[in-house]
Amino acid sequence: MKVDGSDMANKQAVTQAKQPQTLQQWVVRMSDQIKNALPSNITPERMSRIALTALSRDSKLASCTPQSFLGALLTSAQLGLECNTPLGQAYLLPYKNKGVLEAQFQLGYQGLIDLCYRTGQYKRIVSRVVYEGDVFDYSYGTEERLEHKPMNKSDKPIAVYGLYELKNGACAFEVMTWDAVIAHSKKYSQAVKSGWTSPWKTDPEAMAKKTVLKKVLKYAPKTVEVAQAVAGDSAIITADTQTLASGNVDMMSGLSFTPAEPTSEIEKQPKAIESTSASDDDDDVAAAFNSANGGKDFPSAEEAEAQGLEF
Repeated sequence: MKVDGSDMANKQAVTQAKQPQTLQQWVVRMSDQIKNALPSNITPERMSRIALTALSRDSKLASCTPQSFLGALLTSAQLGLECNTPLGQAYLLPYKNKGVLEAQFQLGYQGLIDLCYRTGQYKRIVSRVVYEGDVFDYSYGTEERLEHKPMNKSDKPIAVYGLYELKNGACAFEVMTWDAVIAHSKKYSQAVKSGWTSPWKTDPEAMAKKTVLKKVLKYAPKTVEVAQAVAGDSAIITADTQTLASGNVDMMSGLSFTPAEPTSEIEKQPKAIESTSASDDDDDVAAAFNSANGGKDFPSAEEAEAQGLEF
């Protein structure tokens, strides 16, 4: 059978033309994938709304490669963590990797705690910062002991600790000095190395808490979700856009994890969705959704309620 090269090129061009051209269009197209990935604690409508709002408010994020953005978004969706919101569960951060903007998935301190509590095994899990002047003492060994009494004398951090207690009585804790935490950030955070804005600069205490919690959780029982979240933290997670474009809803196994390259630089801290003005959020999302969805209107709050949608 003779195959005309021009025909093949035309078919490829048609296939390419059918694919979404913007990340906003990709979010609308992948609604089935989002629904398939999400656990029951968050609705696909809300996750799509969060993604569209994040893209409308951050031009750098909207300029990231579809593969990296969709990989990070689907990872956040599969874990049931809201991204780039005041909840602090997860972040989609734009990084410049060898001149190309890529979205990086970053697990938040609150997101890690939420995932642990969802396992049903934890009675308590917490991380706290110790400040200069606090009463603080601890010891390891066969009879481990941790004592912390805040004295509110200073806002200078000197240490951070994380601890967990399981419902079966097992418990453990880890302590890091503040100098050790800063050394860790300089060694592993590309943003700190490059001098760009990052959560390590805007909220270093939350990042320190997450760092020590990840350390102590090495000794704790973990579910697949917790292990995946820790493994994907600060990684570039790419998705197969051809699989997405085909409408295949079972594509989570097609995600690939790649640690950020040493040359990567964070572009900017994501803007959280502010709750002070619901109408502003509605306008941002409506504009993004209408553009991506061929002019179809994004449902109003009243229409969404009538349709049983939750935002």
